[in-house]
Amino acid sequence: MDLTFGPYRLKRQERRIEGPEGAVELSARAFDLLCVLLDRPGEVVTKDAIFAAVWPGVVVEENTLQVHMSALRKALDPNMIATVHGRGYKYAGPAPVPVARDVRQPATSPRKPVIVVLPFDNLSGDPAQQYFSDGITQDIIDRLTRFRMISVAGQNSLFSQNHRSEELSRIREALAIDFLVTGNVRRSEDRIRIAVRLSDASSENAVWANHYDRPLTGIFAVQDEVASLIASSLLGRVELEVATRRPPAGGASVPAFELVLRGMWQFKKLTPESHPIARECFRQAIALDPGNAEAHRWLSSSSFNAWTLDLDRSHLLEGRTLAERAIELDPANAQCHTAFALCELFLRGPEEALITYERALALNPTDANVQSEVCLVQAYRGEYAVSHAWFAQASALNPLPPPWYAEFHAIAVFAEEQYADALPAFLAIPDFGFDLMYSLSCLGHLGRREQVRDLLARGLPVASPDELLAAAELEPYRDATRRECLLEGLAKALALSKG
Repeated sequence: MDLTFGPYRLKRQERRIEGPEGAVELSARAFDLLCVLLDRPGEVVTKDAIFAAVWPGVVVEENTLQVHMSALRKALDPNMIATVHGRGYKYAGPAPVPVARDVRQPATSPRKPVIVVLPFDNLSGDPAQQYFSDGITQDIIDRLTRFRMISVAGQNSLFSQNHRSEELSRIREALAIDFLVTGNVRRSEDRIRIAVRLSDASSENAVWANHYDRPLTGIFAVQDEVASLIASSLLGRVELEVATRRPPAGGASVPAFELVLRGMWQFKKLTPESHPIARECFRQAIALDPGNAEAHRWLSSSSFNAWTLDLDRSHLLEGRTLAERAIELDPANAQCHTAFALCELFLRGPEEALITYERALALNPTDANVQSEVCLVQAYRGEYAVSHAWFAQASALNPLPPPWYAEFHAIAVFAEEQYADALPAFLAIPDFGFDLMYSLSCLGHLGRREQVRDLLARGLPVASPDELLAAAELEPYRDATRRECLLEGLAKALALSKG
């Protein structure tokens, strides 16, 4: 949430400070430091807490913190930041006052360079290793999204795309991109070789290329280096820090990392068969490396998916707990916050969820996945035009989206009683209890007896139709009449199945 403090205003989403004489120039790190202190006014924030929030998972020298604190004092009233020797720092200025941010419409911002990372080729000679090359691709994408100066389009959607040379023109046109990243991964026993190429999308000329041959234990450093070099090639005048990941205790980092990759591979199949395999991978990763934020975040998302499968709300409670731990481990990761918010939406309602989504958007305003979930929240709030606007913006950032974008948007379409238009998105994931519930309600309202019978003939992912009705009664619509509409459609569909 935006804040005013003394003569200054902090705008989180825009990452901007406005003072009496206009914009205040701050580095990205100094801005993050100020946010940490303003969130705990008058409290001493330890250096360890600051490092965890501003440089998560990165080893930073103490003098680096001192340099950024000095810059912060020079930019603002120096008396606002107090050093508590031997302990840390605190904000000592006028009490910050929250300013409500307008979340009725998605914010607009100047266009950033758009980059797409295509799936890296698996050259290991073993198709079973595809998960590894796809996982490397996704991890580099995740790291690039943390550079706020660029926009990474098509996240989580390009694994299905064949990027042979004849396909590149179509992909460039579909995504309106500026730069392409391509590469390949070859894994052999205890070594990994990664080749990476950054190309201008219009000419296909190489901007930068490199290859890495490292022991498997050095994979984290390689990924950090690749992500930073790509970003610096795009924005040479921007100072980027190439840092080394702090190694977890016990030497468990590499096997845990590989388990997360295996889990991601299974998770993205979105099938009842792959789901328990993904969950087991993430659980094993956490057992090996309890400090692995990504494993906690993905297991939280898997818990949410488990709820969409069988509508057992205990999965939501588990997912929320896991997401809370992920946030503790990596507070600057927007996806950790969205994992928490998605569970909150169905446990406590859209207003509570929106608070956390605002934090996620402040961390990464151009994350299409976050925006697609805000589309869902606004649908449950009854703000249908706003929901459509968020869906349009998410789709513009990710023109080849995963199926849940349309699924989330279909909630708004359903609530507007456009059942025929909403139905295809729910039917696209027919083996999940949540989607079956909405598919049947749409078909009930439309009076399509044969489709109802065909759908039910597949078998229920829940124990009985009564469980679908019970779940429908808990849907978090702010307008109760929309929930009644869902129940009415379900009742009609069940009656059609028997008639």
